[in-house]
Amino acid sequence: MKAIQIDRHSKTDLSVKIKEVAIPQLADNEVLVKVKTAGVNPLDNMITRGEVKLITPYAFPLTMGNEMAGVVEKVGRNVTDFKTGDRVFARLPLNKIGAFAEYVAVDKGALAHIPAYLSFAEAAAVPLTGLTACQQL
Repeated sequence: MKAIQIDRHSKTDLSVKIKEVAIPQLADNEVLVKVKTAGVNPLDNMITRGEVKLITPYAFPLTMGNEMAGVVEKVGRNVTDFKTGDRVFARLPLNKIGAFAEYVAVDKGALAHIPAYLSFAEAAAVPLTGLTACQQL
């Protein structure tokens, strides 16, 4: 599959590379999602510049992307709330990002069903901005 990755932190070079990588292996509590849309926000640049490396020290190469919307491709053995074909969205945990890829393995606790009235693009834009808004309340 194709994934957008960085090879290092840099404060001046925010370029990324499109690479061919393996589809993620699925753990028992995870859901494999075929990504339809991924949100892009300032956190992605902060990660590229190394501004969160004290919170989460990333290994390289690193597949970027913090939020996404897509369709469930496969579920782990302990997953009962999601099934193949479900429309889902997520704000990925900081220690396991990777939404800028064709597929991403997501812990079932980080996923939610997309309401019928939202498109994939709208749903992918909700997780981080929604979290930011809640934190301000």
